[in-house]
Amino acid sequence: MASPKLRSESWFNDPSNPGMTAIYLERFLNYGLTPGELQSGRPVIGIAQSANDLAPCNRAHLQTVTRLCDGIRDAGGIPMVFPMHPLQESIRRPTAALDRNLAYLALVEILHGYPLDGVIFTTGCDKTTPAALMAAATTDLPSLIFNCGPMLNSFLDGNQAGAGTIIWEARRRLSAGEIDTEGFMKLLSDSAPSAGHCNVMGTALSMNCLAEAMGMALPGTAAIPAPYRQRGQAAHAAGARTVAMVREDLRPSRILSRRSLINAIRVNTAIGGSTNCPPHLLSIARHAGIELEIRDWEREGYDLPLLVDLQPAGSRLGEDFYRAGGLPSLMRELLEHGLIEGDVLTVTGNTVAGNLAEASPPDGDVIRTVDNPVREQAGFLVLSGNLFEAALIKTSVISDEFRHRYLSR
Repeated sequence: MASPKLRSESWFNDPSNPGMTAIYLERFLNYGLTPGELQSGRPVIGIAQSANDLAPCNRAHLQTVTRLCDGIRDAGGIPMVFPMHPLQESIRRPTAALDRNLAYLALVEILHGYPLDGVIFTTGCDKTTPAALMAAATTDLPSLIFNCGPMLNSFLDGNQAGAGTIIWEARRRLSAGEIDTEGFMKLLSDSAPSAGHCNVMGTALSMNCLAEAMGMALPGTAAIPAPYRQRGQAAHAAGARTVAMVREDLRPSRILSRRSLINAIRVNTAIGGSTNCPPHLLSIARHAGIELEIRDWEREGYDLPLLVDLQPAGSRLGEDFYRAGGLPSLMRELLEHGLIEGDVLTVTGNTVAGNLAEASPPDGDVIRTVDNPVREQAGFLVLSGNLFEAALIKTSVISDEFRHRYLSR
């Protein structure tokens, strides 16, 4: 099949309007690009750069972007990096949700208004991933999500403890007079051992897992820790794959569907994903024109087991999840038990089942089997009443006492 006409040619190579072509082309030459590059039929791939000094969780992308560009050029494309609105969850509370929408709007304006044939969204911290997926669904350019990865495991008193958990415990100890200000600051410093986003199954890791589960990220990339060499190798692969997606005309509208989003809901239960995921997924669905409602989270996800032993629902951290096989091992287990659909298209051009054909089986420890889960019936329950239309309870993190007292009836 012949490759589709490149969108960027309307700017850079339009024989019917040489005057405008000259205007569009001229300023792209002032930093060393050549007319030959921009008029040779090579796909122009945008890289939405979420890394900057105001967004430390995503700052690792200052390094990964080099490998993304290498992959794009090696595959015959031309990379163009542009900034994404800064989104740092811990700084922007309580208005980070508004920043998600601002980032989305800015992305849509850039993707509509500039000569790009495809785009790689660099993600990481909580709201960057849904903003990117919403923009991908709206603009429908060949798109790929690439996560910066979680930070390395962190420890408190010799035991694994999530970065955020250490901060709260440090505050408790300071308030109780158990440590002084110097000790408090030391604990804070120890809580973030490397570049990367949160190392627990919070919103950042959850949403990047769901991006992979719904087919919008390369298999196995969600959980690679930020400092690992595999992250740079995956970046090269992501760059090259995006060029191929342009030539294949593989767009989000062919990947995102109700079935792919239901897969994401089911994966969310199995990983013990964040309660922030439902509103994000609903927004993505609306921008993609897909019917999805809050009660789908209970209908499709509640009666499934928790299989990943990661904090806060479990005991381990992100580095362990990756070393145990990451999301492909988990999804293989779900697929083998008929809990997700395998004939759904992904950014690889292959189906979910095809992507998982060589995935390693669960290790039985960090990633459990369906026969030996961390917890049964671990999905979200939807609550409603005279105070609100709908709310969620994350059953994977509630105590057995609470479950027996309030959910057994």
